[in-house]
Amino acid sequence: MEIGVNVLGLEALFEGKIRPVLDFAAHADRAGVDLICTGDHLGFNADAHARRVVEHNFLFPLDHPWYEPISLLSSIAAVTERARLGVSVLIATVRPATLLAKQVATLDSLSEGRTVMGFGVGWQEAEYTATNMPFDARFGRMEETVAACRELWTNAPANFKGRDFAFENYHSFPLPIQPRVPVLFGFGPSQRNFDRIARVADGWTVNPTDLGTFSDSVTLLRNTFEAHDRDPDTARVQVSAAPIRRDNGSVDLSATADKARDWFDRGASVVVFRPAVFDCAAEELPELLDWISSIKEA
Repeated sequence: MEIGVNVLGLEALFEGKIRPVLDFAAHADRAGVDLICTGDHLGFNADAHARRVVEHNFLFPLDHPWYEPISLLSSIAAVTERARLGVSVLIATVRPATLLAKQVATLDSLSEGRTVMGFGVGWQEAEYTATNMPFDARFGRMEETVAACRELWTNAPANFKGRDFAFENYHSFPLPIQPRVPVLFGFGPSQRNFDRIARVADGWTVNPTDLGTFSDSVTLLRNTFEAHDRDPDTARVQVSAAPIRRDNGSVDLSATADKARDWFDRGASVVVFRPAVFDCAAEELPELLDWISSIKEA
């Protein structure tokens, strides 16, 4: 059982200042939190953002400060010692594989081997257009991206030839500290997507819209690992848990803790909470961290 915190948006509790977020991360690390993560968007087309708000209840305003996640996690690495560091999820396919591999390897080196990455393909075509990356076939491109990264993370010289990426006799340092950097895919639960995970990745970071079929999906994921001659018990499953609310809209911490324990019972490896959505003030964050830690202890 592992517990995580997502610091995305936490600066809003500190008048937009980021240094207190680093202090919170250091406190979480000392409190026994296993994973500290954040989110990712490079930017937004205003019209696409407006549609996302209306059609999918997107919670973030257009002017929300999306700190570049690897840079933010590098700062967090400097003030923490034991918690894993990751992104849930990083839109990997808007980044060239060589750049992505360099960013992740650097974070793993700075954190002394504490990186675990959640990769996704995003929903906004405008991010691909702005980075001159192809939007079509992005799911298959993700698999090739990770395969190329694994070559760069493992070998020097590295050699790779794929549909979208190719390099030969290529040296990229530093290599990661970990022999295998854990990568989770934020894909919908399907046989095709779980085959992709089993081929090149290490687990699944679950979209909240897919929690309704969670138990069956975990079984399918583990069966797929076994079919690919991988130990099904090594399939990492990450769930982001929203707070359970009472009829009056207030947060019910007891019910939320029960729900988190239910996710663990049904196959989650790590449950992640985002303090920014728990309706607490900055001075209440230490108490919230105590509550998060108590779930793991229980």
